[in-house]
Amino acid sequence: NIQAQRLSMSGFSFVGSDIGGFAEQPNGELYARWIQLGMFHPFFRTHSSGDHGDQEPWAFGSNITDIVRKFIEIRYELLPYMYTAFWRYAEEGIPILKSLVLFDQEDPHTHYRNDEFICGEKILACPIAEPNAKGRRMFIPNGKWYNFWDNEVIIGGEEVWVDADLDSMPIFIKAGSIIPKYPVQQFVGEKKIDQLILDVYFKDGKEKSQVYEDAHDGYDYKKGRFSLRDFKLIGKKKSLTIQQFKSGKYITPYETFQINLKGLPFKIAKIEIDHEILDLKKLKINGDNSFVVTKEFNRLHITAK
Repeated sequence: NIQAQRLSMSGFSFVGSDIGGFAEQPNGELYARWIQLGMFHPFFRTHSSGDHGDQEPWAFGSNITDIVRKFIEIRYELLPYMYTAFWRYAEEGIPILKSLVLFDQEDPHTHYRNDEFICGEKILACPIAEPNAKGRRMFIPNGKWYNFWDNEVIIGGEEVWVDADLDSMPIFIKAGSIIPKYPVQQFVGEKKIDQLILDVYFKDGKEKSQVYEDAHDGYDYKKGRFSLRDFKLIGKKKSLTIQQFKSGKYITPYETFQINLKGLPFKIAKIEIDHEILDLKKLKINGDNSFVVTKEFNRLHITAK
């Protein structure tokens, strides 16, 4: 983990480990914890020497298999997020993994933190390496962060205890983030992506997010055949606005976004797209504040009564 952060800061972001270790045999707990860490490394594979036992995800019993499957599927969901991070690295040299000191060098508390790291721009992760652990202490950077598992909001700037049994791991999302996701897949290309999921984490203030997509193969992106969506979130006590700025000539295969609103502090009374009021009954807003809208909007505005 530390070496991956150092390599990333040195300009080499496409890094990861042989999950499970190339030599010798881990136990199931260590293997599951290693998968959890590796899920956030750009290079993510389980790999070992052929003469050191089986290290497939199903080699350690059904309980470990279920945990490993859960985290591999989250990785597949986060593919558009990771792809965007790779694009920023390729275009601008921005490290995919960021040590906390790179994320917030003004705070001296970040200067000597080695475990916690930022994946991409918005996700804070912290591995657990101790056996039989039910959680761990970790440092949360300044700002507001959502617990990935239950959406509890934590105010950063201090060290906290985070519960994380073997089937969990400390993961936090920066408030104001828009996290793009695909449906769960068992392999790339298994499903046609007919909708992009956007997890929107409310923030009282402003935050920018990006989603980069292209054909995933070939070099047409160099000819402008890419899709870059710049989102600007503006949150207030009784309203939420998402502005979208689109560039590139690539047409994505999906036509709609599934919007999942996290931590919205008010009940939705009105939704407008480019100043056109939507029928809330036809929109079928679920109890968890999720709904589907066209991908082609410049301004999505949500207000309370």
